[in-house]
Amino acid sequence: MAKADDSYADAIAEWCGELAIVEPNDNTVAVAGGVTKITATRVPDDKQKTVRGLDLYSVDANGKAKYIQNVWQGNFTLNERASITDDIPADVGPGLYYYRAWISNLMNGGQKGPDCIETSHPFKVTSGVHQNSDGISYYTESLDDITFYKPEHFRGCFGLDVTEPKKDHVQTVGDHIRITANRDKGSQTTVLKSVDLYKSTDGKNAQLVENAWSGKSRFVDSFTLKDHVKPAKEEDIDEKATYYYTLTVSNDKSKEDCTFHSEGFKLKHKSQ
Repeated sequence: MAKADDSYADAIAEWCGELAIVEPNDNTVAVAGGVTKITATRVPDDKQKTVRGLDLYSVDANGKAKYIQNVWQGNFTLNERASITDDIPADVGPGLYYYRAWISNLMNGGQKGPDCIETSHPFKVTSGVHQNSDGISYYTESLDDITFYKPEHFRGCFGLDVTEPKKDHVQTVGDHIRITANRDKGSQTTVLKSVDLYKSTDGKNAQLVENAWSGKSRFVDSFTLKDHVKPAKEEDIDEKATYYYTLTVSNDKSKEDCTFHSEGFKLKHKSQ
């Protein structure tokens, strides 16, 4: 495992661990053109925390974060709790949204710490609210519609891309393969727990071939693992099958882990 940013990730955990955006939360439902409340909290200590900016983002169907608008920027000292309201643009579509806060750190004595990017829980935005003849209000979109509100994104599983191995890469058995993942700074993923190799022979069902790595590794921007691809069982080597890696990662918005997958690639036997 490449540990280039492990020390930085540890510093982020130390300096940013007691921060939280508690509103909006997993029960929040907002309407396009409506108002939301954003509340940030912290546990007081010897570090001075200053809120520098607050932005609204959406999460698209592919788990990519999209900037919507700046809510506030300036310099505000966060002591224990602070709140602000935001007018969600009337022209945004239904889907999942979240807030990102940029917070700087200063230790007593003038030592500057790493900046923190703290995020709210993803929340649901609908395009409108209506009232039927009985006076009962309902939203334009069903809050259970996974077209707009994907469960995995709602629980914080987004903002991480497995960029290597590349699609249709051909890997020689016995050689090392590079597994690389890049993480968005506003991703809610936190700790890598395992990397597993799977194979699929029919494009639908997959079976576990082997565990490539397991442990606990914090990361901020990216990580790389070099795996010695040499399945223990000969029957697990199939040049017609498609292989891929699955990464299991924790997140800070749910107790349920996230899974991210690489593109499919092929294995071939080493030439004699």
